Amino acid sequence: MKREPLSASAAEAPIVAPPHPAYRPDIDGLRAIAVLAVVLFHAFPSLLPGGFIGVDIFFIISGFLIGSIIMGEMAQQRFSFARFYGRRIKRIFPALTLVMASCFAAGWLVLFADEYRMLGRHLVAGAGFVSNLLLWSEVGYFDTAADTKPLLHLWSLGIEEQFYIFWPILLMLAQRWRQRAWLWALVLGGLSFLLNVALVHRYPSATFYSPASRVWELLMGSMLAYLTLHGQTLAGLLRGGSAPAAAPSAQRRNLYSVLGMALLLAGLVLITRTRAFPGWWALLPTTGAVLLIAAGPQAWCNRYVLAQPLLVWVGLISYPLYLWHWPLLSFAHILHSAQPAWQIRAAAVLLALLLAWLTYRVLEQRVRAPAHSRRKIMLLSGLMTLVAAAGLWLATHAGLPQRSGIVANAALQKSLIVVEDVANAEACKARYGFASKYEYCLLDQVKQDPTVVLIGDSHAYHLVAGLTRYYHDHGGNLLMLGTRVPFIGLPTGDDPYQQATPRMLELALNTASVQTVIFSTALKLHEGNPDGIAAVQALRTTLQRFSAAGKQLVWVNDVPMLDFEPRSCIGRPGMGLAGAGVDCTLPRATFDRNTAGHAAIVARLLKEFPQVKVFDTAAPLCDASRCHVMRDGKLMYRDTHHLSYDGDLYVASTYARQLGLAP
Repeated sequence: MKREPLSASAAEAPIVAPPHPAYRPDIDGLRAIAVLAVVLFHAFPSLLPGGFIGVDIFFIISGFLIGSIIMGEMAQQRFSFARFYGRRIKRIFPALTLVMASCFAAGWLVLFADEYRMLGRHLVAGAGFVSNLLLWSEVGYFDTAADTKPLLHLWSLGIEEQFYIFWPILLMLAQRWRQRAWLWALVLGGLSFLLNVALVHRYPSATFYSPASRVWELLMGSMLAYLTLHGQTLAGLLRGGSAPAAAPSAQRRNLYSVLGMALLLAGLVLITRTRAFPGWWALLPTTGAVLLIAAGPQAWCNRYVLAQPLLVWVGLISYPLYLWHWPLLSFAHILHSAQPAWQIRAAAVLLALLLAWLTYRVLEQRVRAPAHSRRKIMLLSGLMTLVAAAGLWLATHAGLPQRSGIVANAALQKSLIVVEDVANAEACKARYGFASKYEYCLLDQVKQDPTVVLIGDSHAYHLVAGLTRYYHDHGGNLLMLGTRVPFIGLPTGDDPYQQATPRMLELALNTASVQTVIFSTALKLHEGNPDGIAAVQALRTTLQRFSAAGKQLVWVNDVPMLDFEPRSCIGRPGMGLAGAGVDCTLPRATFDRNTAGHAAIVARLLKEFPQVKVFDTAAPLCDASRCHVMRDGKLMYRDTHHLSYDGDLYVASTYARQLGLAP
């Protein structure tokens, strides 16, 4: 049975604009600004520190264009979920499938097993449009650098497609129940924005990746689409008006245009990685994009800046350019084990432009043509399923370590992988009632009381295997408590790991069976500001409290931080069997210079506590001139500042000798 269209008085004002928005070259120009900002930020971050806000501009454009189509078709009773998602598949899948398949092929040739396994997980997440959720879940102790994730940028596609699963359904329900769609958009968008502002300081990663704290941007675009379709203003809707509002004057449109461009430029300059983002800061790019779109194609900035042919051309290839640029930069970073030279990054950007243009001309335009539409949709869906299956194969087969280029260096590659006893961690957390991921522990013999506590951040964790083995062999039972900075009295701020730290410290302090407490942290002490002075005092308080409790204390001097990736010491598949030309050492003078201030403060502080013993983890790695990443043919580091499993055991083998304990 066909439903009759809703009358204007029943729910909505009448449509006064075409349901499918006419092509606007200025919007393609806006796309160009968005994608170029992102590309420049990724390739040359110091040139455009706020370039990552280009994604927020994309969200506004997407919400406006797709929202216009959905609401326009629904108002004319022509909306079809099958047709809508078919169009999405033809728009999104061709370039995305090609890029992901290319990453799979490139990874086969050059990635280590752990890297290839991670790529497999990201292929599955990308094909399922849940990359944002996977990246959110990966944040924490054992996360790897963003630069080494070739499909990192698919997080934004995940948020978009998750939105377009639920938003058409909500609009359909609003129509069926004769509710005002604009009010739903306003309420849901407002709640999402408030969630974003409320959580951005305390849970920055969750706020960045969660669709719940991001959909307000897409809803802003959809709200603008509604106002445009119905010829309304938000103020008029809130006053209860239903008649179309008078069109803004050319002068007002020019004002919108100039103000919108000014807000975009302000965002690019003022917003940096150090800002709490999205938060309130995201209003700069989003409001700027809304004003530019609302100004219309004839407004000054839109007509004379955004509609310039070069910008329009970049806008037309913006989607494949976004998809291609990051894998090229990421693989370049992986192969060089560091940020590559600017010439290589520039070449990657130029190659991305070429590949984007070819993808647009050869693939996208042909797929979007109406002929054989159903066959194309089925083929694209099948290809995406194959990509997901390939990713699952990699993820469940350990990144295919049997590849010919991998086997030769298999032992060294294992050093790059974090070794974790998951079952022991779960049992330990259950014993102590640790419910959140921010409370972490390991206990050698879970059913027995601990006699030794190793407490600290990831620089405590990278010593746990060797120290656990030593104490186990000497009748002890080591408990590792994973914290942030293990000092009493430090402000916890919005850091959930630091917020969990006081409970860990109290556990170590008040457990009667614990005789020895070992402190290890990556924090470098200084007295250059009030926070630094407070940290020094907090360490003093910590040593006082634990000494008064009768604990034997050990302070760990940290390992050298490298200025190169230890992966560069291993030859990559297809690129030789050894890290040719790589020294794999750090000058001892560099290490001493970098830690001189910290070492002086620690030495001065420990004079107040002569009973505290010092375990110098740098001593086994460094001689008078160099600090070595390789010892006895084994890799001592898994990244620039964490020991590998072999490094953990090697360094711990000197523990007893350094502290004068039984060997």
